[in-house]
This record gives sequence, structure tokens and C-alpha cells, in this order.
Amino acid sequence: MLGNIKVPDPRVDELARYFKPQRTVYAETTFMDVQGAGGRVGGAFPPNVIEAMRHADVLVHVVRTFESPYVSTPPDPQRDIDAFEQELILLDLGILEKRAQRFAKEHRKGLEVDVNATCLAWLEDGQPLREFELTPGARQTLQGIQLLSLPPLITLFNIAEDDWETSPWRTQDRTDTLAICGALEAEIAQMPAGEQQAFLDAMGLGEPARNGFIRAAYRALNLVSFLTVGPDECRAWPVRRGSTARKAAGRIHSDLERGFIRAEVYRLEDLRQYGTEAALKAAGKIRVEGKDYIVQDGDILHVRFNV
Repeated sequence: MLGNIKVPDPRVDELARYFKPQRTVYAETTFMDVQGAGGRVGGAFPPNVIEAMRHADVLVHVVRTFESPYVSTPPDPQRDIDAFEQELILLDLGILEKRAQRFAKEHRKGLEVDVNATCLAWLEDGQPLREFELTPGARQTLQGIQLLSLPPLITLFNIAEDDWETSPWRTQDRTDTLAICGALEAEIAQMPAGEQQAFLDAMGLGEPARNGFIRAAYRALNLVSFLTVGPDECRAWPVRRGSTARKAAGRIHSDLERGFIRAEVYRLEDLRQYGTEAALKAAGKIRVEGKDYIVQDGDILHVRFNV
């Protein structure tokens, strides 16, 4: 099951208050819920689950931390984490071993063969490839293989509402782990929008946990957002971290990339201080950047072009 999810971004909402556009548009990510994978403990993944995971840029492992009437096996989060990771490693080992055999049969030499052997040794040591520092050149030799232990992995602990305040799985000190109470999130989602914030405040939560999870997945994809503003639309555009201004312009329209002249760039914090774009320009707070400028998260861009 696929779903396009809007990435919560308060900057878009704030810019809309300044420009009063006809519409606001948030960046989106696509999530795939692999039906039938939940509740698995031990054993191999079904073929449909493996195929779905191979097409994902980021994997999310939802780990149950509570007793469930639908699952006979008692909860053991660490067991499930270890079993999931081991299965990914074994699947990758099978692929790279066959690849090594083919290289040997063809008497192949070079970087591709060396990287394959190094990755095999890493996997045989029980380590996922995402924890191995591959150079860009080495990573390029693995393109198209769809290894499962190589993409980023987010571990999402699903905690029962009664355990939310005391669960040790809620406060894992890692950027690639998050906690969520599925039952609580479902309850929040069903509330009228005007009541949600009061409920969250009463629970000591600033926002629904799903918002933090969506942003974490967005970061794991190595994406940042630049913003465009105007009376028609205020919008967040996703681009890969490290993208140039010219490449970012192409996200808006191919004509902008092809005929790129310059980008006029400013920051929301400066707009807060000066109030209008005219005041920003008068104060020299709008920069002119060329095609090789590296776009930063939160940059507000006006692209000048000619085709």
C-alpha cells in the first residue's frame, strides 16, 4: 500500500501569513506499508516483502514493545531488531557471494571486484553495509544491486499508551530510532483540528509523533527543502543535500534549469526582522547567487532565467 505524505514544515505556514498566497504546498514523501510483514518473528521474509524493500530508499522497522492479542509471541524488541538486521545481512550475503563467483569465473579485476570482496567481509562479520563508510566511487560499483543492508534504517518503537510515560524504548539516544504510540496517534488523528493541540499540550507533547517521524524519514533520504513564495503559491521543494542552485531551479521547471541566470536568496529569519521583500532588498539582505551555489535547507529562492 502506497501513500504520499506531506512533510510538516512550519516555515511554509509562516510564509503564507506574509504573502497570503492562493495555496500552500508542502514537500512530500511516499511511504509503502508492506502488508503481511507485521508481527514477523524469526524466519525468512516472504518474497513480496523482499521485493518491496528492494525498491525503498529508506527502510523503517516498526518494533512492537507491548503484548498484543493478535500476536502469540511475547514482545522482545531487541530480539526483533537483531532478527530483522540479521535477515537483511543474510540476503545481501547471498547476492554478493553469487556476484563474487561470477567475477571469479570471468577472471574480473578492478574496483568493482575489490569493493564486492570488502563488502562480503563486512557482512560476514555481522555488520550491515549502511555502517560501512563507502567512498562515492565504491558506492557507484554497487548501483542497481538493491542491497537491503545498505539503505538508511529507521527503527520505530510502537509503545502502548499505558506504557508511554515509562517505556525505556521511548528515550533511545540515537538519531535513527524514534518512538510512537500508534493508539494515541490514531486518537489524535480522529480529533477535530481545533482540539488536537490542546490534547497534545495536556499530554506534554508539542506535536503528533508522526510529524517527527515523517521529518526523520525526509532527513534519512538526504533531502533538504528550499522555498518559493509569492501571491499564487508558497511552496517547499525537496532537493538532495548538496544540490546547486541551477539543479534546484530544475525542480521547479526544466526551463528554469536550462536558462538559469541567477538566484536571489534570502532567509526566513531576515524576513521576520524586516517584514517585506522590499525592505530586505533595501537592507541588502537578498543575496545574488550563481549556478554553483549550494542550496541550504530553508533558503527562499527567486530564480531568474532566460530561454
